[in-house]
Amino acid sequence: MTPTFHSITLGCKLNQFDSAAMEGELARRGFTENPDRDRAGVIIINTCTVTHRADADARKLIRSVRRNNPACRLLVTGCFAERDAEAIRRIPGVDRVFGNREKPAIASILDEIGLVGKPVVRGDTGCEETLGLPDDLYFGDRSRAFLKIQEGCDLVCSYCIIPKVRGRSRSVPLEQVDTAMESLFRRGYREVVLTGVNTGDYGKDLEGGLILETLLERLLDRCGENRIRLNSLEPLTVTDGIIRLMAASGGRLAPHLQVPLQSGSEAVLRRMRRNYRASAWMDRMERLRAAMPDIGLGADMIVGFPGETEEEFQETCRLLASSPVNYLHVFSWSERPGTPASELHDRVHSATIRERSATLRRFADEAGFRFRSRFPGRQLDCVALGDGSRALTGNFIEVALDGKPAEPGSRVLAEIKTVTREQTRAVIVPG
Repeated sequence: MTPTFHSITLGCKLNQFDSAAMEGELARRGFTENPDRDRAGVIIINTCTVTHRADADARKLIRSVRRNNPACRLLVTGCFAERDAEAIRRIPGVDRVFGNREKPAIASILDEIGLVGKPVVRGDTGCEETLGLPDDLYFGDRSRAFLKIQEGCDLVCSYCIIPKVRGRSRSVPLEQVDTAMESLFRRGYREVVLTGVNTGDYGKDLEGGLILETLLERLLDRCGENRIRLNSLEPLTVTDGIIRLMAASGGRLAPHLQVPLQSGSEAVLRRMRRNYRASAWMDRMERLRAAMPDIGLGADMIVGFPGETEEEFQETCRLLASSPVNYLHVFSWSERPGTPASELHDRVHSATIRERSATLRRFADEAGFRFRSRFPGRQLDCVALGDGSRALTGNFIEVALDGKPAEPGSRVLAEIKTVTREQTRAVIVPG
């Protein structure tokens, strides 16, 4: 019987890239992907630890997987495993726990636990124990690929555990990014998402004065008509040069960006130890909208940070209401042991946090609906998702495709037909 694997990824797009690298090693050993996790021979769970809820979800998932598939080999990795491996080892039935720093050594880990499969061909294939990129990332039948260009973070935000579980900021050498990008396009991916913990930090640890703008220029020169997407950039790394590149790229650098705000209150930002003012975030968002009127703009928000008063929350609401943002990722503040914010005592009541979170989500729903309502009758460039019945526009609108499905992963031109609060529907433009 052909050995099988199933991978479950929790958390960020960087974790999705890491999972693809580990899946690629299993595929090279002759393992095939099984979409049914209850029947797979090997299961890898790649965890998140950004909130206590993320930890709880991971523990619940591990127990469920072991209960429903008692015969599998169960491997657990990711940020939770990096932060508190012992807590995971205490869960019965976990065969191997390894953190983020061990992920590049997945080949050695598989050897260690006897998951040899077919003979492995070494050389330039496989994961090396460096920040380098594996040659053959595995994204299964996914329509888009993710490419890690940066790892770790040097910021000192008071609430965040990620620098401790991901390490200091490091960049993947330009030549490796270039080679990996070309490989993904050759394999048929029409959109590649560049990802990292602090992607805008790219290049500062490399020789030659390389910066993210330089990398993007080179990748755009080589990507042809394929599309590159930046996932998220910290406010101070959204430079005028990057804005100009995006605006001039003709959609090849997707007109979409998520720029974390976290709070619209200057006092809360100081307690969070963020490295910008709310006015700087607003300036970057307004410059992006002015350069590209149809750009999709998002923000991360944290609700209920210790000491957040009603007036400070209303400052956030007023700032967002005057901003060009059209979607939000809203998080309730979660105590992370070992962070400075965990020592703060002026906690916001959980009921208040739920109420404020609901307020921001209602705002986001309305802002998103207004943004999408601009496009009926317009033709937008898309990448077909899943089975081809859905597609993602360059400015980050997911549309349902009426009529004959598109080829999964293909680039299509779609005309937006109807927009409701629940969905956006479109048809493929013949061409």
